[in-house]
Formats: sequence, structure tokens, C-alpha cells
Amino acid sequence: MTRIQDAAQALHQDWQTKAPFENIAQGFGVTSAEQAYDVQAALQKLHVPSRGAIVGRKIALASKVMQQMIGFDQPISGAIFASDVMQSPANVPADAFGRLGVECELAVELNADVAPQPTAFTAASVDGLIATVRPAFELIEDRKADYATLDPLTLIADNAWCGGVVLGPELGGWNSLDLADIASALTHSGRDDEAANTGAADPLGSLAWVLNHFGVRGVTLQKGEMIITGSAVRTRFPERGDRLRYDVAGACVEMQVV
Repeated sequence: MTRIQDAAQALHQDWQTKAPFENIAQGFGVTSAEQAYDVQAALQKLHVPSRGAIVGRKIALASKVMQQMIGFDQPISGAIFASDVMQSPANVPADAFGRLGVECELAVELNADVAPQPTAFTAASVDGLIATVRPAFELIEDRKADYATLDPLTLIADNAWCGGVVLGPELGGWNSLDLADIASALTHSGRDDEAANTGAADPLGSLAWVLNHFGVRGVTLQKGEMIITGSAVRTRFPERGDRLRYDVAGACVEMQVV
């Protein structure tokens, strides 16, 4: 397991110094997604002392638009740490990131522990596990990665670049909404507004994927964990002074880069 730990140590050092992202997986002999997730798990343990306990999970590349952006044809997962969770409206310091990316998501809170199951979850079978639904921004730390040459295995190993989350208020009456078909909109100061639909990220299907992924790895997700279910739009890269707002069904999440 030395190469797994060594890869995790290298990535942890890069996070601490905000070093530019490099494709390191092959250099450490990581040649499969399973091995990349082993590195990710080791990296997460190294993050906990400075970033707090794991309080949620993310899915990356949930939508076709994001898969096309990265050049990888399947979702990937990562962890969210306690100190990285912010409430809307949030001031996000640009200096905390090598390069800040922002994605527009729905965040789903689990209402019970979810242990590994013998039968896979589907979009139709996860409704009863949801306590709340909120609009959210995921804060991406890509450390100036070159997307044209990005190695998906290193992206997996690097905790799918999760640098934090900004949570908006609970969607009123969310349990009567079709979460896979809600018109939404991103407002980004100085740029054109962008219309979107939550269905682009298939939020319930994404939730099922996350539960199945961790079930296969033997991980029980805890009641209260927040699962962010993938971006409905392409990643934005705001600059200091920019304001962003994501509106979903009468609720919104807001942030400013400072």
C-alpha cells in the first residue's frame, strides 16, 4: 500500500501549498478507478485534521455537459469536510484557492443512516431517504488544471477537487416537486444570466449513484450527511468582486468572491 499512501501524501502536499495540478496517478502506479479511490480515501484521512470531519459527499460529472467538459464518461465521487461548509450569503476568499471554480447544484440531506444494501438504489427508490433539499454552490479547487490533458484517475484520487460548499435555504415544498425538472437560473455579475434545469444533473439518479458507490466500498453514510448531486451548468471561474446567485423554485444560494 506504500504507493497508495505516497500518492495521497503528494496530493495532500499540493493542496496545502496550492501547487498547480499535475497528473500523478500513473507515476505512482495507479491504473484503475478502484486504486484511485483507495488514494482518495487515504487523502481524506490526511485532510481531516485541518478541514474537519467528513460531513457529506459529492458527485462530480453527473451531467453530460460536465462529462464533456472533462472528457470522462462516468460520474465520480468525493468528500465534503466540516470546515468547508458555508451558509448563504457567503463571502468566499479568492486567496483560499489556487483557482476557484463554482458549480450549481442541489444538496440533499439524508434522513437516516444508509448502510450497504443487497439491492442497488435507483432514482425511484431514494425519495424516502431525503430530509431536506437546498440549492447549493460547490466550490471547486482545480489548482489551475489543464482540462485538455486532465487524467480522470488523478481527479478521482484528488477528492474530485471539492474545496467547499455554500448551502442555500431549504426548498419549500420540495417533496411535492419533481426534482428532475425544475427550472433554475444562474446570475453572475458582469456576465449573461444562464437558464438551467435541475434535471441536467439527474439529482435523484445522482443520489442513487452516490449511495451505490459507497455501498460497494462498504461505507455506511450517516444521517445528516449532505449529498451534493452534480452541476446543472458548466463550471464558472469567478474573480474577486464577482457575485453569483443560483435560483431554484423560489429559493436561492448567493456568494461573493472577496
